[in-house]
Amino acid sequence: MNNILINPQLTAMYPEIFLGIVAFGMLLMGKRTHDWKIYTSIAIISLLISMVLLIRFDSSYVSYYGGAFLISNFGLYFALIMIVSSLYVAFSAGTTLRDNPEVFFATFLFVNVAMIIAAFSMNLIFIFIAFEGVSVGTYILSAYGKTRRNLEASAKYFFTGIIATGFIVLGSSYYYMATGTFNLISGVPEKGPMLIALILLFVGFGFKLALVPMQQWAVDAYDGTSNPVSAYLSSGTKVLAFFILLRVFLVGFSHFYTDVFYLFVIVSIITMTYGNFAALSENNLKRMLAYSSIAQAGYLILVIAVVSGSSSTFAFTVAIFAAMYYSLVYIFMKGGSFLSVGAVRKDKVEVNDLEGIGIKSPLFAVSLSILMLSLAGIPPTAGFFAKYYLFLSLISGNLWWLAVIGILNSAISVFYYLRVITVMFRKNDSNEFNLSSPVMLPLVLAAILTIVLSFVIFYYPQLSSIVYGLGVMGR
Repeated sequence: MNNILINPQLTAMYPEIFLGIVAFGMLLMGKRTHDWKIYTSIAIISLLISMVLLIRFDSSYVSYYGGAFLISNFGLYFALIMIVSSLYVAFSAGTTLRDNPEVFFATFLFVNVAMIIAAFSMNLIFIFIAFEGVSVGTYILSAYGKTRRNLEASAKYFFTGIIATGFIVLGSSYYYMATGTFNLISGVPEKGPMLIALILLFVGFGFKLALVPMQQWAVDAYDGTSNPVSAYLSSGTKVLAFFILLRVFLVGFSHFYTDVFYLFVIVSIITMTYGNFAALSENNLKRMLAYSSIAQAGYLILVIAVVSGSSSTFAFTVAIFAAMYYSLVYIFMKGGSFLSVGAVRKDKVEVNDLEGIGIKSPLFAVSLSILMLSLAGIPPTAGFFAKYYLFLSLISGNLWWLAVIGILNSAISVFYYLRVITVMFRKNDSNEFNLSSPVMLPLVLAAILTIVLSFVIFYYPQLSSIVYGLGVMGR
């Protein structure tokens, strides 16, 4: 029995096993109590314990199950920040639950199990199963509340998810035809099937990241779900999709970097431009934030363009650091922005509904302003440094023209972010706001962390090498 428990392959799965047991325990507890505070506390404590178990991993370059499961520093970093995203929205999510909190949080923990598995997977079958675990769980979370808007958003999300699943399965099949294995680290593949796999897998995984033209589900889903679920879909699961794109296309398609480069450059330009221009004319606050999220996805995949299109080691290093830093900052920038929508007592919140909140609560207005400036990439926020390192990697990789396009898009985004800021400080005594702690605390925390993360990097630039030292692709 002891030999089984200390088996290294089983030890590597301890965090997932622990969270799974707790999730099943919650479902059994549902027959005894429906107090959301109990389940929220259990979920938060369980996620913290899972982080400790992850950190105790031997994070050296060790693989299990024939190379399908890779314990690495790079995967560890993303697993931890995805759990951080879950911790960030857990309290706010609990306060919005009307009934059956045990079902919500059990599903929430199962989603985290799948996320951790995805973070260490180096096999398309493992990635697909983990990815679907996250997808099915978030379908349930998005429908929670059972209002017409919730169910409509969940249905749209579900049907687009099925389409994405089909592309991933078909793409994985062609990948196997080309390489003879589902492992991402393989020999020299056949070009024909590999290029088909490239397109199919890009479409499948691109749905989750809401890249154009696979983006419209995100706008409807973010708008129709509860604010905590919107925050989670736009932050934690989006970081997961970005991580999977990094791993699949930079490791699995390392022999076809030229094709990867052109594909991601074209889609990045279209995605960031579409997202920013669509947000300019949008009055619905959550839909505006959704279009902003699409534009942010366009910036994120520039990392893949740098790594696949440049031979500069310095550009590669800066790009990977930008991916890691941007992902962490993004959780608080975007998650906090969506949670702030809960301050307005309406189902469909317009930007103008924020009028007067700067007078009634300067703390709220200043905190949200910090997040808007950070998303726009204005110093001294963390969003500025995230984009700085991203554009630096482009310039260092002799892709300055792509950096110019990204900077111009950032300039366009300033207009709709500043619009939110100016509206908040207009006088309007007729609007009513919910400024309770479940709304205020996450927003203020996000604003503080957005500033703290920027000053940490600014005053301690050596931390950039420490973060990067957590691991590079495949490590």
